[in-house]
Amino acid sequence: MDGATAPRIELSGHTHVPLDGEQETGKTGPDTEVRATLILRRRNDLPKLHAVLGSKLPHERDHLTHGEFSERHGASSEDVALVKEFASRYGLDVDEVDEGRRTVQVRGSAAEVERAFGVELVEVEHRRGRYRAARGGASLPGELSGVVKSVLGLQTRPCAQRKRVHHENATEPYWTARELAAAYGFPELSAAGQRIALIELGGGYREEDIQKLFAGLNRMAPTVRCVAVDGVGNSPATVEQIQQFLEVVKGKRKPSEVAEDALAAAQATVEVTMDIEIAAALAPGAEIVVYMAPNTEQGIYDAVSMALRDKDALPCALSISWGEPETGVSAAYLTAVDEVLRDAAMLGVTVCASSGDDGAMNGATDGKPVVNFPASSPHALSCGGSTVRAAQGENMREAAWNCTLHGLHGATGGGVSRHFELPVWQKPHGVPLGPTGIAGRGVPDVAGPADPHRGCAIVVGGEVCSSAGTSAVAPLWAALVACINAATDARCGYLTPLLYLLAENDASLLRPITEGNNGYYEAGLGWDACTGLGSPMVGRLIQALRKEKDSTIEGIS
Repeated sequence: MDGATAPRIELSGHTHVPLDGEQETGKTGPDTEVRATLILRRRNDLPKLHAVLGSKLPHERDHLTHGEFSERHGASSEDVALVKEFASRYGLDVDEVDEGRRTVQVRGSAAEVERAFGVELVEVEHRRGRYRAARGGASLPGELSGVVKSVLGLQTRPCAQRKRVHHENATEPYWTARELAAAYGFPELSAAGQRIALIELGGGYREEDIQKLFAGLNRMAPTVRCVAVDGVGNSPATVEQIQQFLEVVKGKRKPSEVAEDALAAAQATVEVTMDIEIAAALAPGAEIVVYMAPNTEQGIYDAVSMALRDKDALPCALSISWGEPETGVSAAYLTAVDEVLRDAAMLGVTVCASSGDDGAMNGATDGKPVVNFPASSPHALSCGGSTVRAAQGENMREAAWNCTLHGLHGATGGGVSRHFELPVWQKPHGVPLGPTGIAGRGVPDVAGPADPHRGCAIVVGGEVCSSAGTSAVAPLWAALVACINAATDARCGYLTPLLYLLAENDASLLRPITEGNNGYYEAGLGWDACTGLGSPMVGRLIQALRKEKDSTIEGIS
């Protein structure tokens, strides 16, 4: 029977989720080049890590090496051969095969891709921009049933971007990185030998800005390496564009006075620069690897999986400072990215993800709270935001971040997942039922300073301004992981369940935040849906994790 007419199977979770207000403008041109990433099944499945308590997780000495992981849990050569045959039958070119990442990247015309995957490609306009969408659920020939788990790249919709809230220079002071480190008790030690990966979606950074910040801190500038993903590299905005953007957020210039593309480029550059400078300043000596990717579901998956691919450059922590409401993405994308975050856990990489800057409602269109993904993945350490009311050290007092500056409102994201079940390690911590009445994974896990009224000084476009949002908290926790790893000579790895277990035994390891709200949930004692378990007591956390390591090794010996 001809492959084009043979029985086909529909891929679960691939139905396009339309954004509110999007409009189709016509079919995608049949000769338009389309690239897709096919994610294949594992040779051997992984354990369900989020159903295991921290004390039972693999310790540093039990983490799989990159080679061992690929051999056990990558794609099989037999499955790859089936996918290659499928691509050839439908006229698609195979650009790259990576059995360790379980990916096959194919390329073809829109007409060929429509025929291969049983979809109709259309063009869409929305306030986020113009993009491609796939009408109808994707399908594959029957012989690939169970072989291909997800197909990313049929749609090119940009991922949601948070509002940025910045501190006006006229209302200084705000913390230097040294002051921020001292306030939270970061140790004065080197994180040399540690590697932090940052996932960025467009924009870029200027070496001059990084050099200027670290010269002011009287420290050696970090080693920063940029990895281009799917053709996207380091593309910072011009100094003029950055200055115009900063004038807009300070209220000195109206947004209508600056070109939209200039604002977008500058905003992305501020984001990338902030991530680099915070991570590097709080983890002196750590290498920073920046994975620049397209702002699409396919780009995100490719970047995260690539960060785990290089056996000679495996990071100790991976920081993700962007997100999308769970209700705005397909189930296939949620599953695909969660699976690669589970890979990270098995490889001993701690994934820190920001919980969002739009409060509990998070732009919901159904009137019910919704959490951000990938922060809602049970394999991530979800990072919420706080406002520092009094500093510092043991006497620091914080509230849930919820403020307005220059007419822009920002609040820590948090709530209950509609997609991921309640992990066993969160069950003793009072996570409420979700908005649909079902128990789900609670967000966030931890918190850190997100309010621009007391942010961390960064340099971008030659100007000093403040960090802001939970996007500043994810690299802070990634830096903390690097410091902990250096201090304990071990990988934190899948840290999230262990933090909950440690908090049950000693609540003083994280500073409770009991004031404020995020527009729906209230902060309070213990875990809450604004700031999780609280902000870090760094010295105490290091001591507790060093003790945990020593006791685990004694138990194994």
